[in-house]
Amino acid sequence: MNVSEVSQQSVAFPEASIADLPDTCTQKIRDFERELNKLGFWNIALVAYQLKEK
Repeated sequence: MNVSEVSQQSVAFPEASIADLPDTCTQKIRDFERELNKLGFWNIALVAYQLKEK
């Protein structure tokens, strides 16, 4: 799923948004999602959030 397809704001944490991560970190998350898929966890997507500074 593409970030543009997902709301940038968390419902549980209104002061949070999807984190702007370096490519290497994003790749690690994708690799971990693939490992979860291999184990049969097809409906899990990992999302990193960061709190907005006030």
